[in-house]
Amino acid sequence: MNPKISIIVPVFNVENFIDDCIKSILGQKFSDFELILVNDGSTDHSGHVCDEYAKKDNRIIVIHKENGGQSSARNKGIEAAKGDYLGFVDSDDWIDHDMYNVLYTKAIETDSDIAACNFIQYDRKADSHLYSMNTSDQLFDRSAAMHELYLNERLSFSPCNKIYKRQLLNGIWFKEGYILEDMDFAYRIMNEAKRIFYTGQALYHYRYNEKSTMRKTFSKKRLDEYEVRKDMYLFYLQNYPEIANEVYAEWFLTGLMLYINIEKYFQSEKNRYQYLIDVDRKKLRALLSKESYNRKKKILLAAAVISPKILVRFYRIYWDKIKKAL
Repeated sequence: MNPKISIIVPVFNVENFIDDCIKSILGQKFSDFELILVNDGSTDHSGHVCDEYAKKDNRIIVIHKENGGQSSARNKGIEAAKGDYLGFVDSDDWIDHDMYNVLYTKAIETDSDIAACNFIQYDRKADSHLYSMNTSDQLFDRSAAMHELYLNERLSFSPCNKIYKRQLLNGIWFKEGYILEDMDFAYRIMNEAKRIFYTGQALYHYRYNEKSTMRKTFSKKRLDEYEVRKDMYLFYLQNYPEIANEVYAEWFLTGLMLYINIEKYFQSEKNRYQYLIDVDRKKLRALLSKESYNRKKKILLAAAVISPKILVRFYRIYWDKIKKAL
């Protein structure tokens, strides 16, 4: 008989954290699960730790593979999964003992294809804060969820605070070789769901990772963000045109941030990347006249309508200030 949940954990060089992660999963109040640990070519003792846990608990499956990145490891776990629902945990994070009990119970009670929870983030000093200050529960239909998702707030892009009905993943995989694969995966799989349950309970613990691509000194690999945002916009334009302008604005603001970093780290090449601040003023003007649209973003977009290059200069100052807090 198949387990109710398959929990997939990609593992790569996390020997200092993997014990906490695995223990938090094995300590779940909900026990009908399989734990798939995908050792993605670790060069430390992480793979050995996984094997030792597997000897002690027959719910654990360990897959060893050559290093291919987090998306590759998650996809390998999806291939092996047998559960009715699938969940993901990053190997340097940990979860509340009641997380899967709450998510599975609510998914069944509400007949939801996806169940999600709030989570707690820890900064480099180990200070914590809620990801979303909205701690209420809500049931979304597909359209409402897609209107919420692009904001990356309650229904965040992360797959780790959710469980997914297995059938949703037929033909949907994590995009390999890209960063922001979570965003790419999030909107495509959310579009497959009819009902999505969200609880404001914070049941997942996200640890600050200074080795993350998003935390390292800026590199051109970050330009993947622009392409992922572009694909997301085109998807919304085709399927949810009523909010496509809002998604376009997020794409433009991503390009703006990337261009500012190109100016800083690759000054001599900046002319090659002017496309990052190309702007469709018609789309932005439509948002400026929309009363419900975020007021702070309106200020940025109004400046972009006048001149993206002037906005770059102002945003340069703003970005230097907020980057220190990241």
